[in-house]
Amino acid sequence: MGSGSSKKAKVQSKEVDGAKTKGKKNARRKSNVKKSVDKPETARQPPKGLRKHVTDRRKSDEVTRQIVALEAENLLLEGVWELEKGVDNEIKPTDVSYPAPRPGKPVTDTSTFSVVDFEVIMNNMNESEVASGTFEEVATRLTREYTPEILKVRALATWMSCQKIRTRQYGNEAKPGTVLGYMKQIKDLQGTFAGLLTLLCRAIEIPCVIVKGVYKSHCHLVGEDDVVDSKCTWNAVHVDGNWQLVHPYLMCTPLATQTCKDNWTLVETSVEAQGPKSGAVLNTFFFAPKPSDFIYFCLPDESMSYWQLTETNSRYTHFLKAPFLRPAFFSSRMQLKSEHKSVLLSEAGKCNIKIQCHQENVNDISIMYELYSNDTEFERQEEWGDLVLCGRNEDTWNIQIKFPVDGTFKISLFAKLEDWFFWIGDFKIVCDVPLSDYVPTPAVPRGIGYGPCTVTEEAGLLSPSHEGGIVFYKPKEEHVIKFLNNEKLLLSHEIEQTGKESEYLHRYCKMVIRKSEVDFVINLPSSGEYALRIYKVDELGERHNVCNYLFTDSDEGRKRENVFQRKARVKLRQMTAEHDIEALESAIQKFSNVRLPHDDDYLRGMRRLKYLKLKKGLRDGRMRRHEETLCKAVDDAEDSRFQAALQPNIQKARDILESLRSLDIHCHPVLEMDQKTISEIANFTKPPRDVHNTMIATYLLLGEEKPFLQKWGNIQALLRRQGKEGIKQRVNQFRDGPMPNKTTLQQVQKLHDSVPKTYIVSASLSAAAFYDWVSGVLSYLNNSSQNATDPDDSFEADILYDQYDDRKSKELEDGNISQDEGFLDSQDIETSTRTNTAIQ
Repeated sequence: MGSGSSKKAKVQSKEVDGAKTKGKKNARRKSNVKKSVDKPETARQPPKGLRKHVTDRRKSDEVTRQIVALEAENLLLEGVWELEKGVDNEIKPTDVSYPAPRPGKPVTDTSTFSVVDFEVIMNNMNESEVASGTFEEVATRLTREYTPEILKVRALATWMSCQKIRTRQYGNEAKPGTVLGYMKQIKDLQGTFAGLLTLLCRAIEIPCVIVKGVYKSHCHLVGEDDVVDSKCTWNAVHVDGNWQLVHPYLMCTPLATQTCKDNWTLVETSVEAQGPKSGAVLNTFFFAPKPSDFIYFCLPDESMSYWQLTETNSRYTHFLKAPFLRPAFFSSRMQLKSEHKSVLLSEAGKCNIKIQCHQENVNDISIMYELYSNDTEFERQEEWGDLVLCGRNEDTWNIQIKFPVDGTFKISLFAKLEDWFFWIGDFKIVCDVPLSDYVPTPAVPRGIGYGPCTVTEEAGLLSPSHEGGIVFYKPKEEHVIKFLNNEKLLLSHEIEQTGKESEYLHRYCKMVIRKSEVDFVINLPSSGEYALRIYKVDELGERHNVCNYLFTDSDEGRKRENVFQRKARVKLRQMTAEHDIEALESAIQKFSNVRLPHDDDYLRGMRRLKYLKLKKGLRDGRMRRHEETLCKAVDDAEDSRFQAALQPNIQKARDILESLRSLDIHCHPVLEMDQKTISEIANFTKPPRDVHNTMIATYLLLGEEKPFLQKWGNIQALLRRQGKEGIKQRVNQFRDGPMPNKTTLQQVQKLHDSVPKTYIVSASLSAAAFYDWVSGVLSYLNNSSQNATDPDDSFEADILYDQYDDRKSKELEDGNISQDEGFLDSQDIETSTRTNTAIQ
């Protein structure tokens, strides 16, 4: 994207529902941001986190539109192209009649921005025609259909991004005082994008100020005073009662996706493939960003410092020392949780950077790195292993760098989401004292890495309790890593620490496999770094690495805890590994009451609570056999992250739903009968045996006693009742009442089996309708009894496998003992757990 090669200008767009455009290309349409707008199908859309998140796409009636203008202008991306070279000293920066600059409310609803983007781009394909005229004519033409004012400014900024201002050819129409004339001035470096937006906004009476200051471009040397000459201009617009910031030049200019590598030597990288040289042209981050985020990029001149629009103004020295973060960092809603500086000093040869991701995309984003040294003759030693450990602990990515030698280093961080690649920031690290007792981090296959991945899910290990690959621990502190699974698995595991025998460490990890869960109980004896490797064993006995975890005791971010906090944390970990919803809720409440931060243990507990409640909802729905309750439980489970793990439970609920609907179908013939038709059965003086048995079966299901029903006269009296006690009403309400007991069902089944369908049809068509209803009820109740409970609802139903003993695992893999012998019943495993705990 945005390369210097000559390509045909284009606009790529995407619509979530895939609707195709229905308008002519050059036809001008009336715009309405509230109505649906069709647009052409395109290849792909911006990643989640860089676009508005739609929480329920399936239920939403609104069409979500996402626009990305790519390569709208073929620019020669040479040097510091992110800095505008044009200057305009003629336009008055501000006006005394404007409202005073003060912090305003940030724009929270951006859902209509993409609609405006699409309409403006599609309706203004004929650039010379739309751009011709005075500033008032063009601005009015572009914005007359939009309210509120923020959408008017958005329309103007988006229109500017697709005008190819710097590369188009201007004819005789480019006269002074016209839009085309000023666009030509920008090309001739006599005008600015901020000046153009100012003239357009003021033409439609929107207050617009030109702010002058400095900008940290992609060539900024982290921590250096090199931005004093990086001049730029942007705007502050007063819309809807608030001042908002807009940087039109950066909105319309490709941003670099790589760090400047001059005079730096690459030491280590985890980047699989380099990203493109530049990013999208329509950089929406620079439209109405939070001033607290924008201050990381641009700082107004001292004379205009009040246009920072923040509660407290930043100074130039603070601006230089602030972390060098890129727009993708803020667009993805990341937060820096470690030291808030651009230059970091290592402590005892180590340095840590922590980045917290937003909950909506935490499982989709991967962070990669490039480590550089300013020593051009730097030589990396093979025995060092990886100097950088980049892994996730719940919603926080931990980047730990260990330095075996001193020096000055730079680490560039990147975020990857599917095939989207973003540069999110650089940090400079100064190491004066290298790590004295350097020990390499245990190595794992780079394709698997630390933490659950697609290979883990494909192996059948679903919804891990620890979604990140790094686990912080203290010696002799028990941790339980839990996976959900839907199939019988044969697994093995090993613990490794650099310099120690794996067989010795194996005693400190125990694995237990149930029908629906796999637990790894780890209790490490001493400090250091340990790797837990999990393998799936195939039919041939070969092991395949499917997941790895790194246990480390170096968690500088966790504060010292008092005795009550420690007890609350331990209790929460214990309850997270169990199945008791009330106990887990109580543990979570106590965790919050002692004022512990909502860290990794809290998030795991909340996630476990969500899973248990979803599972309970499905089970309760199956037990109640209530259609609305079941539908809600199924929808909640399918919309959750546990859909794959709960699939057997969901299917059981769907089977009961199908039975309920089938029961309704069998009810229809009975409910459609009138009282006259029912009376035909009651008019039998001596009914055929098949008719009598069918009606006995019917009333047994409705709660009557069998001795009472042996007399036909009693059945006649029941059939003649009407209203709430009538048979139609009782059949209609059958699902909502108590279900027959096992003895009654056996009696009904025996009576029903004694009546051939052909005989009852020939005897009475009315009685045949009740025969079909009894048949449907029996089928429904049999299906319900099979699907009412989960296979793992009771502890006695669990099939557990303890691979604590190396010898037993080896024998099982070699086939020397049967697989069934490797499984223990619940009593054995409970005893084994106590014994192993005592040994530890």
